[in-house]
Amino acid sequence: MFTNLLGVLGDGLPSGYRGLPAFALLGVAWLSWYMWRFTIRPALHPTQPKEMPYLIPVIGHGIQFFKDSEATFTKARKYFGDVRKPFALTVMGQRLYIVTSPQDVSAIYRNTTTLTFDEFVRDMMLSFGASEEGVRKMWESPRTGGNVGSLHKVLAHAGEDYYRQQFHPGDRLNELWSNIQDRLSASLQWNAITGDKLLSAQHDVKTVSLMDLCQDVLLSCATSAVFGDRLLQLAPKLLKAFIVFDDESWKLTYKLPPFLAKEMHKARREIFAALQSYFALPRDGRTGATWVVDILETEMRRIGLGEHDIAALFGMPFWVINGNAYKLCFWYMAYLVNDAELLRAVRAEVDPAVSQGLLGLEGRLEECPRLVAVYHEVLRCHTASASVRSVAAPTDLGDVTLDASAKVLLPYRQLHFDASVFGPNVEEFRADRFLAHTDLSKSPSFRPFGGGTTYCAGRHVARRELLTFAALMVHRYDIEVAPLHSRVAQARFPRCDVKKPSLGVLPPLAGDDMILNLRKRCGDV
Repeated sequence: MFTNLLGVLGDGLPSGYRGLPAFALLGVAWLSWYMWRFTIRPALHPTQPKEMPYLIPVIGHGIQFFKDSEATFTKARKYFGDVRKPFALTVMGQRLYIVTSPQDVSAIYRNTTTLTFDEFVRDMMLSFGASEEGVRKMWESPRTGGNVGSLHKVLAHAGEDYYRQQFHPGDRLNELWSNIQDRLSASLQWNAITGDKLLSAQHDVKTVSLMDLCQDVLLSCATSAVFGDRLLQLAPKLLKAFIVFDDESWKLTYKLPPFLAKEMHKARREIFAALQSYFALPRDGRTGATWVVDILETEMRRIGLGEHDIAALFGMPFWVINGNAYKLCFWYMAYLVNDAELLRAVRAEVDPAVSQGLLGLEGRLEECPRLVAVYHEVLRCHTASASVRSVAAPTDLGDVTLDASAKVLLPYRQLHFDASVFGPNVEEFRADRFLAHTDLSKSPSFRPFGGGTTYCAGRHVARRELLTFAALMVHRYDIEVAPLHSRVAQARFPRCDVKKPSLGVLPPLAGDDMILNLRKRCGDV
């Protein structure tokens, strides 16, 4: 059939080409496309970002992108001389402009007219199971209530204001943080270290999986503090489903077909079912939720949304609230335990702070310079956050012009490994990098939480969670790496899975973990 098609096409060619075999015709067609795409067209449009050549039309860089997106960005950046000008990739028919310069990233943040995040949010709402009608109402229905600054915004945008009011410093964050901190402290007490995370116990030693400990404590504390205790009572297996979903969530973001993402969609449906059962209950049957959950539910019902759409629309914030903190804690603790001198230095800082009790602890931990410096270096090394913008109209960015209908991708890991900013040995974790140069945390090249209108509202909570988790652990326990355990293939430092597409903190490679022995050191605080 394919040969017949080429024969039909060949009938329309000049007579000199009609005797060529099918593969030769195909070669001529391919060479013509390649010359047009990467030589003639760029010459006709010199202000557009240059595109790294590829061999297969439509698919473009898709295969290598999904195998190792970060390596694809690095290869393209170096292909164009490592000058950090915007360049283009094609991934499964979609043209992506990749931005790796801090100056260009800042310019994109300032442009909220022709560069928009709305299309991505709409797509994600639908991907989480919201109906077309429900999404339309989120973007079109007028609303009342909330603070004055949000009164004239569609609910999709007003919701962003609500999350900032809840998670930015102030009374609402203080109330939420007090709840989370109490739960963290209780979960890290000796008698609370039980369940799947506990691999074995003797009278004075408990052997735990670091990953399971971080997942169990961080996920349960944040979920119950934000939604109240009722959600996990209704769905005790919810967090296990979430862990599966989080590990596979990149397939939802990049819209892989369902047959390639069965486990992810199964887990997403379990999360949706739990949230739907939760929101179907009367409010007096699920007390303890935060202000932002209550106000958003009220507004959603006011514009006519039912439990199906409400549950689907809360799926994305549920993911964002839970998706990064446990991985950050894992890497932080792994580096501490792997370096006895670093562990002693951090412990010397936090012991006086924790000994004074939980009240005001978050402020005292901010005065522990080494504790905070390690936090920043963990963010730099293990965050693969990225922001997406849709180009609504032709847009000038420096000396290039971005075409309408394309996507702009800001992969922050490309900024974090810039040796001209962060110094030598940038590929290595260095605990003192931000200690020696405290201004690095304010550099425009340091973007672990994004920026602009998409600056992560939860960054303050994430910081407090990690610093408090680490401080309580090193204050309460003597910690050492356990001898070789059947849970891990071999005793080595966990390897980071840098190849998996991610919009947040990178996980360790599958099967990599750190097994710890804990011994009580101080009384519970």
